[in-house]
Amino acid sequence: MHPGPRTLLMLAGLIVAAAPALAAQAPETGGGDADEKARSEARELVYAGDEFFAQKKYAEALRAYQRAERLVCVPTTSIEVAKTLTAIGRLSEARELASTIAASRPTPGEPWPFMQARRRAEALRDELGARIPRLRVRITPAPATARLRVDGQAMTASAEGSPIDPGNHWVEVEADGYVGARQRVYVPEREVTTLDMALTPVPDPDGGGASPWVIGGFVTSGAGLALGLGAGVAYLNARSDLEEACRQGTASCSGDARGGANTLGWVSNVGFGLAIAGAAVGGLALGLETSTGPASSVTWAVGPGYIGVRGTL
Repeated sequence: MHPGPRTLLMLAGLIVAAAPALAAQAPETGGGDADEKARSEARELVYAGDEFFAQKKYAEALRAYQRAERLVCVPTTSIEVAKTLTAIGRLSEARELASTIAASRPTPGEPWPFMQARRRAEALRDELGARIPRLRVRITPAPATARLRVDGQAMTASAEGSPIDPGNHWVEVEADGYVGARQRVYVPEREVTTLDMALTPVPDPDGGGASPWVIGGFVTSGAGLALGLGAGVAYLNARSDLEEACRQGTASCSGDARGGANTLGWVSNVGFGLAIAGAAVGGLALGLETSTGPASSVTWAVGPGYIGVRGTL
């Protein structure tokens, strides 16, 4: 592939301007031979980058241009990097580089292609300023400890939205005392996309604390069981002693002794009744509490290149 006029102008400026830049490194690089080698390698890399770019192999083109820029960092190589970043979709990074190129100060006697590169950078910076979209994340509730990350990078939530590259992004929100939320969103160019993220409080390990009905029911059940067992054992002992006294015909075989034993039996029955009633009240209250958790919700998440669901269960 033969280089176009723009590439030839860029290379001419690269060759002219690289000499003084590299001359300052001559004691370290071994003089003119090393300078010429760097310029020659940069030219070949630019040629390769142009070929890759024409074939829409933008990743390979970016690597070639960046290597050329590292060898000879001048506006004409940097603008090619910014151009390729734009083609890849890394608009924010491309605009930042274009702004740097446009703001760079001309040097005395610099070649005309450098001025052209700065003008291209200014135009690209303004174009990308209009194309770069914004993402506005609304967190509900909005605790002071909320932390927002987009594609793993920290981002500050703002009412006007934060600049972001167009395309699909993963948004994550975390906050102390809340279950983290994660959602995928598609952000188109030139628009402000609003994403609502709902935080759910972290469940209490003890279920948020048992109600008085649960506590009272099970405490009553335990006390009733203890009373029933104690009175039941005493009743059985009293009955055994009474039967033995009646067989021997002693004075202990009396109506009062029978009444006392029956009273212990009645107390035992009451205790077991309380145990059953308390267990029923506590179990019913506990069942009602556990059934009032948040209802599950599932919604579709659709965007160019993906389809999925999100929600809580």
